[in-house]
Amino acid sequence: LASGVVSRGSKPSSSASNADAKHPHGYRRPTAPTALPLYKIITTKLFPMSASESFQHWKSRHLLDDAQWDLLQLLSLPNRDLEVVKTAIGRGNTMNEVCITPRNVTDPAKLNHFVLIHGYGAGLGFFLKNFEAISQNDNWCIHALDLPGYGCSSRPVFDRSIPLENYFIDSLEKWRSERNIDSMLMCSHSLGAYLSVLYTMKYPNAVKKLLCISPAGIYRPPQPPGEIPAWFDWLWEQNVSPFSLVRNSGPFGSMITSGWTSRRFAKLTQEERERLHRYTYAIFNARGSGEYYMPQILGAGAVAKVPLVDKIQNASCDIAWVYGDDDWMPKEGGVECSKIINSQTAHSSEFLVMENCGHHIYLDNYPRFNEYVLSEMKR
Repeated sequence: LASGVVSRGSKPSSSASNADAKHPHGYRRPTAPTALPLYKIITTKLFPMSASESFQHWKSRHLLDDAQWDLLQLLSLPNRDLEVVKTAIGRGNTMNEVCITPRNVTDPAKLNHFVLIHGYGAGLGFFLKNFEAISQNDNWCIHALDLPGYGCSSRPVFDRSIPLENYFIDSLEKWRSERNIDSMLMCSHSLGAYLSVLYTMKYPNAVKKLLCISPAGIYRPPQPPGEIPAWFDWLWEQNVSPFSLVRNSGPFGSMITSGWTSRRFAKLTQEERERLHRYTYAIFNARGSGEYYMPQILGAGAVAKVPLVDKIQNASCDIAWVYGDDDWMPKEGGVECSKIINSQTAHSSEFLVMENCGHHIYLDNYPRFNEYVLSEMKR
């Protein structure tokens, strides 16, 4: 790998059964992002965190890299080296990456490369429960990325004049070039999967196979996946970010974030929940940037504006479409795309449904997800 700008040094080495939809901590699988009616937001006790604790988090709200590093300290990676790399991608911006490599590699040029890309509003820290398991192969290097404008990557002021393709797709290619990676196995979630499909079409030799995990923007269902309040639809089309609620809530932002994290991370240990919450609040509260491209891709309720099923005949690599059995993303899109690739291209495609999980497969049933990734690495 080319030497990047390492923001942290190498970290010294410091499964659970299938996830259940019910959990003593109150875990609930996510549903389509349709928003609550305003009266429910006002009258329902949604936020379990106290105001005093939220205030303490607010005082360190700008320490994104610290929140990420504290989260990574939970990992146990024997015979592995972990580093956080900031790679220049142009215009003075950098792409944030967690890189995990086998220790004492004799020939780095022979390593295979596995790339993880998160979804909308998320960051690489959400793959916390996957890093240890998927990094166990001695001939693989793991790269978890923050998309431009997300996580701990640079967050430039949103510029409407920069096309979405240049902002995300070309930045990803710049990262690959700077890191001297010839070809990779890529695994991308939700919005990240949508962007990754576009990436493979523009740069056909960069990806050996793409694993699309509960992909967004693939299919336009006859009806949205849930009822969308008129006020939410209007704000979405005006490009008002849902995260502005956190940013504009001052010292109460962490408390508001706890309404989501308390359910999303409920199945994890207390230490994992607490550190993931701090990390989530930090990236939710950071300056909005990449998220403002979302209305160009999806309407309110995550309905595709330009469905990839309409152009998937241009697929340039093998693609897997993976959904949870309780996924709110329309599975019809994956089924149709798989059929088109297998019948109209020289590449192959498969459709897979994983048990006991919803949209966030990598967290809902992380043992099964990790098993699947390892099986793909062995192919």
